[in-house]
Amino acid sequence: MSIVGDNMSEQKQENKSKEEPKKMGRPTEYKEEFIDKVDEYLEDNQDTYKDFIKQKNIEKGYEMFDRGLTVKLPTIEGFALFIGVSKKVLYTWEQKHPDFLHALDKIRTEQQQRLINMGLSKDYNSTIAKLILSSNHNMVEKTQADVNLNLPEPLLEHVRNNNSNKKNNSSKEED
Repeated sequence: MSIVGDNMSEQKQENKSKEEPKKMGRPTEYKEEFIDKVDEYLEDNQDTYKDFIKQKNIEKGYEMFDRGLTVKLPTIEGFALFIGVSKKVLYTWEQKHPDFLHALDKIRTEQQQRLINMGLSKDYNSTIAKLILSSNHNMVEKTQADVNLNLPEPLLEHVRNNNSNKKNNSSKEED
């Protein structure tokens, strides 16, 4: 009886190896409707202000309110979750479908504009806004140095002579 059982388990293993491997996860079929879903996603991801009680004194009969911001910054990753696919799939579709590329650009543009405007108004943390702008939107802080000193000619000639003397002295020392 154990021989028959062993033979049956061997047959099952052979059948499993002949079958096609099972595909894992959800199929990632592109649909034109995903373009319209971008607008729906952007509409659902609007920041909202909420008033909350900061201080309350029942004896004196007053309440102090403050206003807080609930941030719902649109992201490519958030949109991927919204339609139920991975961000990697979105990037693949973006390369294959020009209309989808434009749809995802709407998300990027909305994100960039909100970060700039809300960062400047201090509704968003400016450090975090700057970090996201630099990493997602290639916006970097630049410092320019003006090398044109506009020195008067006698002084400029003096600087040139000193530099050439230093070069001559260092070359003599090397010899």
